[in-house]
Amino acid sequence: MKRSTLLILLALATAPLTRADTLTLSQAIDTVLTRYPTIGAAQAAVDAARGRTEQSNAGRLPQLSAEGAYTYMSLRPYVAFQLPTGTSAFYETVQNGYNATLNLRQLLTDFGRTDALVALARAGEISAKDALDQARSQLGYQVIEAWYRVLLLRQAVGVADEEILALQEALRVSGQKLAGGTATKFDVLTTQVRLATAQNSRTDTLAAQHREESALRQLLGWPRETRLDLAGDLDGAIPLPDLPAALAEGLRNRPEARLAQDSEKAADSRLDAADRENRPVLAAQAAGGVQNGDLPSLYTNKGYLTAGVSVSVPLFTGNRIAGQRIEAQADRRAAESRTDEIGRVIATDVEDSFTDLDAARSRLANADTLVAQSREALALARSRYANGVVTNFELLDAQSSARAAELARLQARFDCVLASHAIARAAGRPPTAP
Repeated sequence: MKRSTLLILLALATAPLTRADTLTLSQAIDTVLTRYPTIGAAQAAVDAARGRTEQSNAGRLPQLSAEGAYTYMSLRPYVAFQLPTGTSAFYETVQNGYNATLNLRQLLTDFGRTDALVALARAGEISAKDALDQARSQLGYQVIEAWYRVLLLRQAVGVADEEILALQEALRVSGQKLAGGTATKFDVLTTQVRLATAQNSRTDTLAAQHREESALRQLLGWPRETRLDLAGDLDGAIPLPDLPAALAEGLRNRPEARLAQDSEKAADSRLDAADRENRPVLAAQAAGGVQNGDLPSLYTNKGYLTAGVSVSVPLFTGNRIAGQRIEAQADRRAAESRTDEIGRVIATDVEDSFTDLDAARSRLANADTLVAQSREALALARSRYANGVVTNFELLDAQSSARAAELARLQARFDCVLASHAIARAAGRPPTAP
């Protein structure tokens, strides 16, 4: 019993990885945003920025340190004098000296210098968080595009399969007619050429499907052998959103816009920190401890306490502060230019995606009509071909037109879905399943 159980477990461990449950688009987005290395790196950058904020804030908190020292002195100054009982000596130092000290320093005020540095560090932390949001947005919409490309190509393979079956049936019929003397060898050859072309086209479409599936697995972090069972389709009506509202939303919520605004605030903080660099620093110090070696009892450990206040005033910094101001002002101008550029890019992205969706909706409406007409024409061509009214070439053209109409409708649906997500992305909305 144990042997059979072990064999079963070994077979399961060595079998190709599969997933029986279907995967929804929402689950795919959550999986990628949880596990993808880019997100981990961006989150680490946020943690590092938070650490820099803590470091800059440490300057205004109490600083406590402990010191200990041991000193051995072989040469000890002394004074010798004669006593009735003999010669004696008076030593000024101990041979083994000990000292233990606690030092405390507290910044009283530096007139806003530390506050400016903390504000600058917090601006960097906000920028890191916005960069994380940008990475999440880019990855999420990348998953959405890969997801729908897989669905498009899978359905395109289905259309190609239908065409191949129809061409195989046409080849069978033309072969029978050739044997009966009602068709020519040209009809058979034409059908064979069309069938070979359709099979090659299916091969190319299938290869593209496998590439897109590999790209989706790479985003999900799944092995190559993992089966992709996707729950979703390209159907569904997609309304046309309000353009001014989407534009205002993009300028307000787009991660790139927030990053540009963060750059402006960081430049302001750097300029403020440079202005406060030459402010005085007022601090209080205290120290206490135990040591020996003090007269008159050299070997007695004695406690002590010292306290004081110090002030430091920068007088000349070699034009360092002036250089910092020039740099901060230049960064501020560059950030303003970047903000203006991002605003133009966002406006263009929203308008372009809006135009793409409008055009895709129009193509989809026309494609629905075209599919219905091509199917009706194909049915008539088959009937007339069976009655000998039309040629085999005309029947094959009707089949090709029907396939082209189906593919055009698939492409229009795909374009509608991607254009709607492009509007959401341009408006700064987080990537979500419809």
